This record gives sequence, structure tokens and C-alpha cells, in this order.
Amino acid sequence: MKKITTLIMMFFIITSFSQKKSNGKIYIEHPALEIAKQFDEAFVKGDLETIKSLVADDFAWRNPSMRGRRGTLQQLLNRSNYLSKNIMNFEISHRGTAYPDVFEYKEDNSVDVKTYTWLTGYDKNTGVELNMPRNTNFRMSPDGKKIAWMSVMDDQLLWSKAYDAYETKKNGVIYKDHPYVSKVRLLIQAYQAMDFEKVRSIYNESTRFYDVMNSGIDEFKTLEEEFSSIDDYMNAFEIVDIRESGYPDVLDYEGDGAVVISWWVWTFKNKKSGNTARIKQHLHHSFNENGDIMREDYYFNPASLPQ
Repeated sequence: MKKITTLIMMFFIITSFSQKKSNGKIYIEHPALEIAKQFDEAFVKGDLETIKSLVADDFAWRNPSMRGRRGTLQQLLNRSNYLSKNIMNFEISHRGTAYPDVFEYKEDNSVDVKTYTWLTGYDKNTGVELNMPRNTNFRMSPDGKKIAWMSVMDDQLLWSKAYDAYETKKNGVIYKDHPYVSKVRLLIQAYQAMDFEKVRSIYNESTRFYDVMNSGIDEFKTLEEEFSSIDDYMNAFEIVDIRESGYPDVLDYEGDGAVVISWWVWTFKNKKSGNTARIKQHLHHSFNENGDIMREDYYFNPASLPQ
């Protein structure tokens, strides 16, 4: 029985190895790597003559946004020429510890160079920053001396943002008077009356609070945590008065929700010393489509409170 079991195991091992078939080799050093490197360097510099010398006569290229359409050499030259003149600190560099590979395929007798890079820079006209991974596949010509075609994978959404920055586009409507403004004003009136039960009812149980000046980035407070902080302040201070400064605006974006921005002057009294102080406060209230306050961002400097 032991002999039979051993024979069966040997059969499966031999079968597993027999299912593997090599289709070529992978190289970390190869003449094609230098061609790909020269191409990226020329593309960044806008060295159009060098680019033309590195590609085949029937060269084509593509990226995901082209949906199968082939880009021409002239389009690529135009792109290099524009980017080299308008993108400041323009670089295409190796990404971290990644390094390029050369794949020599046996089946179809072809050579591909695969590079894993990072593209950086910013548009000197719009200030839009380009900071994205860029993976490129260079297919070499049969003689291995030219680039026959290339495929680029990078952040098409970021490119779209960069292109859109040259246009003037509306992203919603600004309102001076709006039901959301009324809700914020009623919230402030409840604060002035120190009716914290009513204040709490105007928020949503899911409302998040962000103390811009005193919290880390994206360190939000829950409703319970925020009211615990309010209780601590109210033990030492009294709200004497709150005055609207200017008028609130509703930024009703084309996407979901809206934001009310407002400015207020709060007068606090120190219960122990009797001293008062006026503090300017800026508020952002983010609303969902149901009219609920889902987030409050406030600019508040506790050092300005009366001593």
C-alpha cells in the first residue's frame, strides 16, 4: 500500500511539472531598457527629434481614455511639446523600489519593456498638480532597435482635471436666502438662548464635528463627544450674545448636498471673573439631500475666551 501511495504522489508531481511551459525570459538588464529610458527622458524634455529617432515608422500608442483607438506619432509629439513647456518640475522617475523588466516572448518572437514609474509636476498656467503612477509597455520592433508601439496606464481622471482647469465651469448655485440658512440661524438662536436640548435636536445623530484649529486632520467628533466639550465650556463660560456678521451663503453644488458658510461674533462671559470677550467664528454646515446637517466645521480659538 505504501508503495502504491508513493507511486501516485510521484505521478502527480511529474504531471504538475509537465503542465508548465516556458514562453520566454525576463531580463533585468537588456539593450531595450536603454531605449525606453531615452524615450521617457526625451518626452519630458520635449526633445521631439530624439523621440522620432527612437520609434518605428508605423509607431502607434494608446491609453485607457482612447478606448482602442490608436494615437499617432504627431499626437504624441504635440503632447510632449506642450507638457515640456507648461508642466513645471516635470519628471518621470522610477516608482519606489520598482524597476523595469524586459520580457522576451518565445511564442510570437516579440520583446516588451515594462516600466513602473511616477509622473510629477504642476501646470504653470492653472496650478493643477500632476502626481500619479505611470505604467508603460513598450513593444519593440522585430530588430529590437525601435519602439513599435506603446501603451500607457496612468490617472485619466487627474488628466481630465488638468484639462478642465483651462475652462470656466459652473459647479452649482450660491443662495443668500434658503431653508438651510434658516436652519443655521435657528441653530445659532438656540445656542444664544443656551437651550442645548434644542441645539442638539437641530443636529442629526450622525452629525460629525470638526474643530479646524484644535484637531488633527480628519479627526472628527461625534455628537456625544461634541456636547461633552460644550458642557465643559459652559461650566466656565456663559454665552452673552451672538451677532451675525455679514450674511450666510448656501453653496448648492451640482453634486449631492450643499454647504452653508456663515460668520458670527460671539460674546462670552467668564463666570468666575465676570470678564467678557468677543470672538469671531466661521462655520461650515454640510447638508444632505434630506436637509439634515451631516457635518459642522468650525474655526474657534479657545485662547480668545475671557480670563
